[in-house]
Amino acid sequence: MPRIYGKDERGQVLVIVAGALLVIVALTGLVIDGGYAWGQQRMAQNAADAASEAGALPLAQNLAGVSPAKTDADVLASVNASGQANGIGNPVAYYTNYNGQLLTAAGAVTTNEAQAAQVGVVGTIPAGAAGVAARAARTFNTFLMRVIGFNQLTTTARATARVGYRTDSCAATAGCIILPVTVPVTVVSCDGSNDAVPANPPTPYVTGQLYILPLCKNGPGNVGWIDWTPTAGGTSELINSILHPDNPYLKWPGWYYITATGNVNSSGVENALRTYDGKAVSFPQFDNTCDATPTGPGVNDCPPGHVGGHGSNQWYHIAQMATIVLCGPAGSGNDSDCQNHSPSVTHGAYINGSNKATCDTGNGATSCIAGKFTILSGSGEVSAAPPPNPGTAEVGVQLIH
Repeated sequence: MPRIYGKDERGQVLVIVAGALLVIVALTGLVIDGGYAWGQQRMAQNAADAASEAGALPLAQNLAGVSPAKTDADVLASVNASGQANGIGNPVAYYTNYNGQLLTAAGAVTTNEAQAAQVGVVGTIPAGAAGVAARAARTFNTFLMRVIGFNQLTTTARATARVGYRTDSCAATAGCIILPVTVPVTVVSCDGSNDAVPANPPTPYVTGQLYILPLCKNGPGNVGWIDWTPTAGGTSELINSILHPDNPYLKWPGWYYITATGNVNSSGVENALRTYDGKAVSFPQFDNTCDATPTGPGVNDCPPGHVGGHGSNQWYHIAQMATIVLCGPAGSGNDSDCQNHSPSVTHGAYINGSNKATCDTGNGATSCIAGKFTILSGSGEVSAAPPPNPGTAEVGVQLIH
């Protein structure tokens, strides 16, 4: 009988299994690397947002009248510093008008990115420039998708920020409340001698968090009390300035001379501040002090040997504006976190007498101001149109897309 030989199919099975495993790995890689890519995309978008806002800040300073005016090189430095801090290197950025439209070097609107005025390349800030558009890219290694030839992926993002006058600001005479108080831009505490001690490393304030701002004794880094128009009024003048906001024309960043304001720990000053319990108020924030006349508007323009300064008669470098909702009794404004604090914080100011139970958060303070920041750096919705009273208007940066 002839012998019948069957076909050996073992090799085919191995090929099918290998192919199936490749498909499984590829699909798994799509899930894992796709999820990772989504996270990288979010990081790229955050970095683009930050770079555009950083680039717009020098434009906001120019709108506020800073002298000397910021240049294209300043915008480039801000964009690059932000990009490097957020892991995207030196991002490409372009100038835009208020509506976010790209501008040429001559200030004309263009839809062609190749013709747009690139930050750091054009050399000068185009006429009509009121914003910065940044482009971000993050390249990262894959985990499993490399088995099908994808060793790296790149995510990209775009963002545009514009500058203008804050639409929620107005003149003091129109009801806007800018208190004659200046607070540092970073968190401070008081030491055993009641001197101001900055957090190490420097820790900026954030919005939406309850802060007990300690009032240490006069000296560098402490909360400052501003005498807008110095006269012989002393304490009574400060009280009147709190109850009837009378802030003058403010340009920032810049140096302001803070003169003696009388007894700031008086019950009259405390009662005046408590009229704003549960309400939003604004005040400037500083990043340096000086006991001699600064040579320019920059933060480092304090003469050598005079940085700091002691007592109440000194210069403060105002870097930004802040809005804070002061604590108040139950039922007033921002009261939930204030009421839940131990002990309960029922007022925005505790400056008369010893208030160690409320104000001492481990820093030895016996006086304090309490509330939540809602706006820092003057951010918020802005308008291209000058306000009715530009003398007291605030300039801000707004992320639009």
